[in-house]
Amino acid sequence: MPDAADRPRERPEGRPEPVAVLIGQLSQGGSERQLFMFLSHCDRTRWAPVVYVSGELGFWEEHIRALGIPVRLLTGGRLAKMRQLRAACAAQGTRYFFSWSSYTNPFGLALLGLDVWRIGSFRNALFADLPARLRTAWAWASLSAISLAVCNSRETYDEIALRKAARPKPVYIPNGVEPPAIDQIAVWRATWRARLGIGDDVVLVVGVGRLVRQKRFDRFVQVIEKARKEVPAVAVVAGKDFGCLQDLERQVAQSNLNEAVRFIGAIPDARELISAADILLLSSDHEGMPNVVLEAMSASVPSVVTRVNAVADLIEHGETGFIADRDADDLARHVVRLATDCELRRQVGERARSAVMLRHGPRAIAQQLWALCDARAG
Repeated sequence: MPDAADRPRERPEGRPEPVAVLIGQLSQGGSERQLFMFLSHCDRTRWAPVVYVSGELGFWEEHIRALGIPVRLLTGGRLAKMRQLRAACAAQGTRYFFSWSSYTNPFGLALLGLDVWRIGSFRNALFADLPARLRTAWAWASLSAISLAVCNSRETYDEIALRKAARPKPVYIPNGVEPPAIDQIAVWRATWRARLGIGDDVVLVVGVGRLVRQKRFDRFVQVIEKARKEVPAVAVVAGKDFGCLQDLERQVAQSNLNEAVRFIGAIPDARELISAADILLLSSDHEGMPNVVLEAMSASVPSVVTRVNAVADLIEHGETGFIADRDADDLARHVVRLATDCELRRQVGERARSAVMLRHGPRAIAQQLWALCDARAG
């Protein structure tokens, strides 16, 4: 039994229900953008979210606070953070907990005994976000600490559903995206191409993502090298370096691509750069539902992507983009096809934008997520 300090306080009648939302960090990643959309479409007459951060604050903190939503940083070691989360939820009478990733799901264990409905998330290939060391234990905690598991890919949904355990119950809810206006896309395209010194007649291939091993930007460079044997495309990669940049720059130099491939670091809004692209190239080994692909589709930019996790949920091969093997030759073949056929780029881009506007509207996706709180009664 919880002691008196741990017992949830009664909520005054008519007040919104407190909801504890936990995320690892608030940097510029796609997961953080999804969180912001989720919070932006919250019915504040029903729910009173508080965002807890287990790692580092960053870019999205200011934007979330501007919504009038508190942001609280948990400090100390993992156990200390779990105690802080439990104490805060007990003090506020919180009955709903929403973990935003597989590696924050285990915090749900800290809320046992508090009558808290615990919703978790898997936003990458099933356990790809979890530490390699003691991964089996992490996986057990990530699944056992929650009652519902939000999966943004059908592949991950199926993997959890096939388990024989009674919980968590998996729920498939894809990511959402806010399509920019056509006029805005044109402005972003012109602005970024002028900034980069790239004419409108030059085929620009863009990659976006953290410079980490998972994203395989070494493969990205290989694809550009192969594609340039048939078409004079140029490439730009935007993303914060996590230890790979030096090797990538060495690879570019050895491939004589210094005039063709640029790494420009992190940028405030990747959607603007993506809108300047003729092709988005995703070369990752694993992903959940890649936000950069959604953003490219919403900007009518055709994508060439490796066959990872949720891309088949997003792209109809040959119609709204191209899905390739994790092989530079296969990726380059599709890049060359798009680079040499501007009408094909236009058609694929238009179909892609129509598809995401139909199935990935942010308000509808957020409403599905908030409805999971109501699922407690069932």
